[in-house]
Amino acid sequence: MAAASLVPDPSSHQQLGSALFAALPFEVRCRIYDYLLSFAHEDFADTLRPIHTYLDAAAPHATALPPLMLACKRAYGELGPRVHTTAALRVHLHGARSQRRVGIAAHGVCRFERLRRLVLVVDMEHANWNAWLGFLAGALARMPVLEKLVVDWAPRPSPPTAAAAAAAAARRDEKKEGEFLAAIRALPALRLVCLYGQVPDSWAETLRGAGVLTVKCYPHRWWKEPGFD
Repeated sequence: MAAASLVPDPSSHQQLGSALFAALPFEVRCRIYDYLLSFAHEDFADTLRPIHTYLDAAAPHATALPPLMLACKRAYGELGPRVHTTAALRVHLHGARSQRRVGIAAHGVCRFERLRRLVLVVDMEHANWNAWLGFLAGALARMPVLEKLVVDWAPRPSPPTAAAAAAAAARRDEKKEGEFLAAIRALPALRLVCLYGQVPDSWAETLRGAGVLTVKCYPHRWWKEPGFD
């Protein structure tokens, strides 16, 4: 027996013509959509093997659609373009052993080839490039129409250490940062990059020099915990 689809046919739902919802001003509906499409910690499907889970999998990552999309034809039509073209990717430490995990959050079926907006959340004190950079480069290479990339960067500059160790760490970070920016620069449709957090000034300069039309920098984090403005 075939598995049940995660994307039910909206035409079969009894609330096709929700007059109350349709009567709301478009601006109000947009605020509702923003809330529905926001991601929480539990929305990320974390894994220790992101390449196996997301790149080599037989089928793309999929979750349920927002219930409102299945309850109202207007909401389905207005939300559809955003739902199917937006995703978030998070790297963080989890568990008593502080294992580095990578997870993707999306609504419905997440197909890399149709994403137009991606949020990258690196939520660790140190970059730990080797845990996620290879996977990210592979994922970005499958996003030919990605137009907007949001980078939420939690790592802080490393504290001063012994001169030799500091020099080695700086060379290692410089190499990995170069690979990271090269993967971003290779996106053919990219038009906007938003950098949040304490990112090196050179990142924006490098991206602008590579032809990215707009690069915006913000000193604060993009991800906001509940209760914080």
